[in-house]
Amino acid sequence: SRNLLLPDGVPPERQWARFYVKIYRAEGLPRMNTSIMANVKKALIGENKDLVDPYVQVAFAGQKGKTSIQKSSYEPLWNEQIIFTEMFPPLCKRIKIQIRDSDKVNDVAIGTHFIDLRKISNEGDKGKAE
Repeated sequence: SRNLLLPDGVPPERQWARFYVKIYRAEGLPRMNTSIMANVKKALIGENKDLVDPYVQVAFAGQKGKTSIQKSSYEPLWNEQIIFTEMFPPLCKRIKIQIRDSDKVNDVAIGTHFIDLRKISNEGDKGKAE
């Protein structure tokens, strides 16, 4: 019997797959002391912190993973990978990548980017078939 929960064109016998997201580095991070956030931080914790402590958070198919925190770095180098286990083909069509500033009070998102899986997958049996 057909699985009514799956959209058209998705095989009912989907296999589990591992998705590896490799995070290499970041460049051109903003200096937080030029922003409103620095004034907020100074008011809250009495610390004029102009250095960011960046990490990357990746969200995919309801799962989240993150890199280590690089202390006081504007050009952080991670060379780390985050592994997600999800059915293939995934019903979630995009990966959310966010660079965040780690903070005692509240982590701040510095930038967000989405990767559309349909634009990076292979055609045919090794990837997705339209």
